[in-house]
Amino acid sequence: MDELEEIKELLLKILKRLDSLEQRLSSVEEDSHVLDMYRSLLKAYASVLGSVARIERMAQLVTSEMDRSIVKALASRGPLNISQLTEEVRRIRGTASRRVIAERVRKLAEKGIVERVNGRGKTYRLKYKISDLS
Repeated sequence: MDELEEIKELLLKILKRLDSLEQRLSSVEEDSHVLDMYRSLLKAYASVLGSVARIERMAQLVTSEMDRSIVKALASRGPLNISQLTEEVRRIRGTASRRVIAERVRKLAEKGIVERVNGRGKTYRLKYKISDLS
């Protein structure tokens, strides 16, 4: 075999290897996109699991019908003071005493379910936003 033929053969081998490398590189780029997609899905899944855990914890801590009515009122109406909360709980369950609502809100705050909002008056809200829980 003459030298020119050897060079041609060697160049063909090099070109085949380059083609193979280019195919692998494009595959790596596709894999990178797939991995990014999986990462995003895993983050979303972890967020959902965290929310489910918070909901489960809240469900275990909120055992009475009165507490559930308070949580429901705060979830649907947002931050409320004790008077507003009493009115909303009356609407939900028919009866509610301002004194009992204030006592239950204090206990829910101790459990970490509701929190006092800074500002004028005693206004309370759920500690977690509904978007955090859903």
